[in-house]
Amino acid sequence: MTFTHADTMPPRIKAPANLPELVRTAFNKARALGDVNFYPTQVTLVDVNSIPFQLRFSPSLANKPKGPKPVGVIDHRVPSPPSTTSVGTVSPAPGGGLEPPKKKLIFDPFDNPLPSMLITPLPPHHILVLNKFAIVPEHFILTTKEYKEQTHLLEQFDLEATRACIQAYEQYAAAAGGTQGEEEEEGQEPKLYAFFNCGEHSGASQPHRHLQLLVVERMREGLEGVEGRWEVLAQQLVEGKETETSQKLPFKTFAERLTPEMTGEELHKTYLGLYRRARDAVRRYQSSHSYSPSLAQQPPQQHHQSNGADEIQTGGEASISYNLAMTRDVMVIIPRLAEGTAIVERKLGGNGEEAGEEEEEVVVGKLALNGTVLAGTALVKSQREWDALRRNPERVGELLEVIGLPSNNCQGGEE
Repeated sequence: MTFTHADTMPPRIKAPANLPELVRTAFNKARALGDVNFYPTQVTLVDVNSIPFQLRFSPSLANKPKGPKPVGVIDHRVPSPPSTTSVGTVSPAPGGGLEPPKKKLIFDPFDNPLPSMLITPLPPHHILVLNKFAIVPEHFILTTKEYKEQTHLLEQFDLEATRACIQAYEQYAAAAGGTQGEEEEEGQEPKLYAFFNCGEHSGASQPHRHLQLLVVERMREGLEGVEGRWEVLAQQLVEGKETETSQKLPFKTFAERLTPEMTGEELHKTYLGLYRRARDAVRRYQSSHSYSPSLAQQPPQQHHQSNGADEIQTGGEASISYNLAMTRDVMVIIPRLAEGTAIVERKLGGNGEEAGEEEEEVVVGKLALNGTVLAGTALVKSQREWDALRRNPERVGELLEVIGLPSNNCQGGEE
């Protein structure tokens, strides 16, 4: 008997063919039960260097309930074994030796979720659950069944499971529309947007590893009467206008095109390549800005220079903060230097009646961003923030400049 390469490959992870129906049904039921909190939003489009960004405001989000209190001491910190590279080099996680386990009080929403929150298992390593606090309807989460650290590099199975969800949505839409094959997908908007937050500056909020998934059609809700056309930002980085779009962005991104034929190993290799490019760009930037406030907040191991083969990291703790975005066609990473920054409104000092009176800056809030920034969206949580940015929409672009590497300041980052 002759074995081909395909015969020796592990079977692909496959999501249920009716995944969109499962998500929709679970969301509606959990919302009716009060297990999911949905926060309707107002939305406008703001121009960021000719790129339309969604700016959303949820009046009720300020009253978002706090999560349950920790229920006990859970030890999720275990020493990570060294990871090996394709060239056989041992690469310890940044920071050197093994850390002693640390016990922390943790409430883990992904450990034994409520039946109403569970959408479906996704064997062999994941489950799909609803996001308890949804800004976009049908927002759902891919999380590991066993506890794994959010701050560690993603594994091959994480990316394969994410792709399985994306493909299920694409195939479901193709079947509903009577189209099949890749040719019909060419130029079409992706159906699902996935993102991952890693590190203290990324907007991450839960330590149990998870990727988040948003239905693009539901991300459009509220835009019907808004002038302009919003498109998923990440998608624009591979649709023939990547150079033009990336040059307009106020932050540096690293992107690679994905194809349906990619194996899980190739998918993971693409991710690791993007991560390394982002990591090296951060190090170059930090070495040339040694007195940067962002650098001062980083642990020492996060801003040392690359020293050769032992820097070919394939697992363990990530050495930078970053967001990952993934659609049918693209994988993108944005390295992060800050989660956000203050929203400042300029007002005349005093009562503003005297001619020539100087302006003063008043802090009205903070814009904090997670991986949805790579979709081209931002969210504010108070009326003052919403009013300030609508009055001065150019401020959105200025705020986005702070969160990552300047797009024109990453020598050697392009390929």
